[in-house]
Amino acid sequence: MEPNLLNVSSSYRQLIDANRAEITVRIKGSSVISNNTALEKAKEVRQLVEALTSYGLDKTAIQLQSVVAEVNNGVLLRSSSATYSLLIRCTDLEQLPDVLGIITSQKQANLEHVTWGFPDDPAILNGWLQAALELAKAKAKAMAQTLGVRIIGVHRVDDQYGSEHHPYAQDGEFRKSASFMRSGGSGISKDDLGLAMIHRKQIEVNVQVAFIISPDENFTI
Repeated sequence: MEPNLLNVSSSYRQLIDANRAEITVRIKGSSVISNNTALEKAKEVRQLVEALTSYGLDKTAIQLQSVVAEVNNGVLLRSSSATYSLLIRCTDLEQLPDVLGIITSQKQANLEHVTWGFPDDPAILNGWLQAALELAKAKAKAMAQTLGVRIIGVHRVDDQYGSEHHPYAQDGEFRKSASFMRSGGSGISKDDLGLAMIHRKQIEVNVQVAFIISPDENFTI
């Protein structure tokens, strides 16, 4: 026999800031190096790597993603050039203005885009879920008191996570600032980038709880 149920839905929302960033960079190189040694042997790539590591970025934070060689009449020559795609991880956003400044100051480097990372500690996720469930419990208690029933258990719980990004600045502003740096601008700051170096999103945890109820014999309208 199906128990009597009180179905309650609740949502918990919170804005969180990004805590890391992944930067995609394309570099026009004058030679073709088809493996990870490009970080050391491809002149234009090496210059960027040396500039970043001299600043203090760990070399392991710089990875070669792809190499696209230019060919003439379908033939790859020793003199062929190549486009290198690098992924640069910045785990300290305080360093991001300087890292972007170094990248955009390189003549052959093009800043493609920045992918933002957000806190993903299980303890934080569990805290959001707990907050949503506490809201559901409070809502169910108020409903039960008004309807004259008693909550005697939980039949089922479902949860769902969602998020919505809230950038501080549009990508167009970011690209405009990068172009300014390439044209000879000195120094780079959060103001120069229209605060595009900070990114935020709203997380939402939705829960649906089916509480088992029984009539309260003392309840009267």
